[in-house]
Amino acid sequence: MTKYLCWTEQTETWRGRGASRHAVDNFTDSYDIVYDSDDHIVDPDAIEEFARAAEGCDYDLLYCDEDVIRKGLREEPFFKPGYSPETQRTTGYIDGMIAVKKGVEYEDLSHFARDKVCHIDKVLYHRRSEKLLPGGSAGKGASVKSGDKDAKEKKDAKDRGEDLFIDRLDKKISVIILSKDHPGMLTSCVESLKASMLSDDTEIILVDNGSSDENRLRYEEISRKNGLSYYYDPEEFNYPKLNNFGVSKASGDVFVFMNDDIEIPESEKGITEKLALKATEEGVGAVGLKLLYPDEERIQHCGVTLLQPGPSHKLQGYKDGPYYHGYSDHDINTIAVTGACLAVSRQNYETVGGFDESLPVAYNDVDLCIRLYDRGLYNVCMNSHHLIHSESATRPDDRDHRESFERLKAEKRYFNTKHPELIESGDPFMSRNITRFGLDFEPDLPEEWELSGMSEISLTKEKVKEGKNIHASVDRFDYRMQDAYGNEDFYEISGWMFGKGRERSEILVILESEGARYSVKTTPVRRKDVAEAFPKEKHSMMSGFITRIPASVMDDLKVWEEIAVYPVIKGRHVLYKGDEKCQKTRKI
Repeated sequence: MTKYLCWTEQTETWRGRGASRHAVDNFTDSYDIVYDSDDHIVDPDAIEEFARAAEGCDYDLLYCDEDVIRKGLREEPFFKPGYSPETQRTTGYIDGMIAVKKGVEYEDLSHFARDKVCHIDKVLYHRRSEKLLPGGSAGKGASVKSGDKDAKEKKDAKDRGEDLFIDRLDKKISVIILSKDHPGMLTSCVESLKASMLSDDTEIILVDNGSSDENRLRYEEISRKNGLSYYYDPEEFNYPKLNNFGVSKASGDVFVFMNDDIEIPESEKGITEKLALKATEEGVGAVGLKLLYPDEERIQHCGVTLLQPGPSHKLQGYKDGPYYHGYSDHDINTIAVTGACLAVSRQNYETVGGFDESLPVAYNDVDLCIRLYDRGLYNVCMNSHHLIHSESATRPDDRDHRESFERLKAEKRYFNTKHPELIESGDPFMSRNITRFGLDFEPDLPEEWELSGMSEISLTKEKVKEGKNIHASVDRFDYRMQDAYGNEDFYEISGWMFGKGRERSEILVILESEGARYSVKTTPVRRKDVAEAFPKEKHSMMSGFITRIPASVMDDLKVWEEIAVYPVIKGRHVLYKGDEKCQKTRKI
């Protein structure tokens, strides 16, 4: 049974509740029902669920989730976001089955007031066979929307390498860059920025957060050569404070905040102006872009979402490509975009009071975006364009360093107290039917290992031998500050292992250091990637393992400094391991 079918069995408990006859009659009298395609099945509970959602409310538009019925099975769920004007313009995601108040024009579904639209997060519309793609098929009513045609023409133009923005920006842009002791990286950033067809009056402001004397001289030279306004501010690192300082020196109408580890590829000529142009559109708050890692094959950022552990980059680390009905390759609304490259108009920035300096390192960009959203504005991630981001090249990843854990927790507590309603209700641009525990778009159905909690370490004297025909890998051995279920301060070890031609056996993880050897039980995990790599091995699908060890337990083992970890298969009186390639070490 597929994960989606398991999800429907566990979550569609609302079926059969029924709405009152009065509510149904009032709904059908007040609304027109519009279908996107003739090749469809309307769920038997659909009208009652629409009537229930509309009862006592003054909505102009209601829409629901959908899926595909193929060979009698429900597949390809499309769990849609809350009302998203930009996403509607570029993908036409509000289709399938919609209800429109009688007398309301609905040719353009991207210009409704936020409080006049209701998203029913239930799958009430089923396509018979067509694959769900952004915008659906050109059927009746709901899929014919002004803006969709413009979006297609712009995409076709981009594919031909033409300039998509005929209108030119008539406002001044201020690019604000923070940097410290990375003159080489800054040079690459600035040179790519200047080569990207900046407007003549664009100003670049460099705020140096305390470089060495040698690098300060190099920064001054870079600034003279490239016409930068250079400011030296050696105070303790505080990202919002430094950016607010940069704004105080800026004269532009639009601010573009950019990390010094950003590069603009040659294919994105004019991107700074396009960013700023979008940021000046009516109803738009902050604007970001898709960011790719330096290999330009993997996604670093294509929009921030609010997951259970906190704000996260959806699809981070995934191979670049089209995901989930246009999320990763269309311009979409998201609750936030990363401050690594963020544009906002001066007017909107000043309206919300700029960055909050009480969040010196984490969550400050998300906080800014949420305050813009609370003002009725929509943040946009322009995933039809991309930049290159070396992410954390200038600062270490705080999630991997325990000494930063307490600060991060304090900043998260402060962030949560500022936005309690949003934290409680969830991301309005991500359906609650989608997992809040991962970076993909799986249905919100926790895996067994996600509920398994922590493992304990036990000293073992069992012999460990190298086994024959054993395939294994340790993919991760990392410190984590928190998981999706509130567990904090632990080490996570994950990977896969199976013996070729063997029956499925229990997998343990061995921790070894200075002659001491400890075993840790693991929880099985499905590994589709391993099954695809070893299609003839019947146990390869369930070869995955994961285990979590409280950091306090690791601390109790005082003799440890560097630990080797590797998986083993439990035999009758011996533990069998793979070769040295499956072993990882780290300092604790």
